[in-house]
Amino acid sequence: MITEQNEINRYLQDYHAGKISKGLDTGLPQLDECLRAKKGQLTIINGLDNVGKTIWILWYYLALSVKHNIKWTIYSGENKAGQLVRQLIQFYTGKYLNQMELSEVFKIELIIKQWFTFIDNSNFYKSKDLFEIFEDSDSFGCLIDPFTGMDREYTHAANYDFLNEARNFCNSTGKSIYVNTHVVSLAARRVFAEGHEYAGYHTPPMKSESEGGQPFGNRTDDFLTIHRLVGHPLRNYVTEIHVRKIKDTETGGKVTPIDAPLDFNFNNGLGFTMNGQNILNQTSTNELELSALPINDSFEDDFEDAPF
Repeated sequence: MITEQNEINRYLQDYHAGKISKGLDTGLPQLDECLRAKKGQLTIINGLDNVGKTIWILWYYLALSVKHNIKWTIYSGENKAGQLVRQLIQFYTGKYLNQMELSEVFKIELIIKQWFTFIDNSNFYKSKDLFEIFEDSDSFGCLIDPFTGMDREYTHAANYDFLNEARNFCNSTGKSIYVNTHVVSLAARRVFAEGHEYAGYHTPPMKSESEGGQPFGNRTDDFLTIHRLVGHPLRNYVTEIHVRKIKDTETGGKVTPIDAPLDFNFNNGLGFTMNGQNILNQTSTNELELSALPINDSFEDDFEDAPF
């Protein structure tokens, strides 16, 4: 099928008039300058194990949902949905779950449920099955976490097939796909050299060091690396976001310098902060939304399997 000339003309007119819209922002200027959530976008994420990739991604999604009221569908093959919801509740309220009244927990869970849907990870899905679930959802974006958690082959050709499927899904549906990937063994062995201020600690992996190699950098729109100096006396709880690739800078975003990632403090699990700013710390808004929610007498039924 040939692209309609009207579509080309409309883009040229919009660009000339300065109407090319930016992607969605979080309200955190330093982050928004480098990263924007965009419709129909394929984003690949990589990072070493145990650096908190999934948790930061969920925090980022929650920040976007609070500001723009958008929805997400999450397939996390390595984490229980209850654990992830617990973390989202803590991010949203700025309080630990066990310090809250159970009734408040379930009221906040209703808010989280408006934005987040979790796919049952007791099943082993083929990529086409996940794409069907994603397409049937009303979500802005969907997460596959991790890439190797699907029922598929992981050859070079099969990886390209998946990336082409994902690229086609984004183009045809307008929904965004985020794929969380592990890294190859070389990246897990490489450390900063002797004499460096972080000597002996792991270096951030490169795009090509995702399991599956450079195809993940080639076929994606945006590419993020999430990193942490695990065990470091000062930076153990600092999450580094390295923006490795932004395909379309016209709609927002830019690559971070190699030696200057975006630094986020884990804030003891109560919502990531940047330069001391917690954009989810909005007690008055939370209280207002809580007061507007209907009382539900069946909270315990909804959460009977949650690990509280």
